[in-house]
Amino acid sequence: MNKTRRYQVELAVSLLIYFVLVFGSNWLLRLLNPEGAVKYAIAVLPMFGVIAMAAAILRHVRRMDELQQRASLEALAFAFSASAFGFFAWGFAETAGAPRLPTFATWPIMAALWIIGGLLAHRRYR
Repeated sequence: MNKTRRYQVELAVSLLIYFVLVFGSNWLLRLLNPEGAVKYAIAVLPMFGVIAMAAAILRHVRRMDELQQRASLEALAFAFSASAFGFFAWGFAETAGAPRLPTFATWPIMAALWIIGGLLAHRRYR
C-alpha cells in the first residue's frame, strides 16, 4: 500500500471511530442522564477519535519527503496565522455586539484554511 493510500485508510478509520463515539456518547448521555464527572467523561469520549486523527496526520507527515513536509509546514503556518487573526478579530467584534462564535466552529475553520494554505503552498512548489 502506498503512503497516500495508507494515510487515507488511517484517517478514514479515525473518522469512523470519531463518528461512532460522537453518536455513542450522545446516546449514553440521553440514556443514562449521568451527573458530575461521569457526565463529562462520557461527553469527551469522541476525543479518542480526534487523537487517532492527529496521530494519522502526524504519521503521514513523517512519511513525506522534505519538499512535501515544507509545503505542509507552510500550509499549517498559513492556517495557524489566518485563523489566529480571524479568531482575535472576531473576539474583538464580539465585544462590539457580534454574535458569539461557537467553539465547534474552530476546527472546521482551521481545516478550511489548512486546505487553502495547502493549495497555495503546493502551487508554489510546482
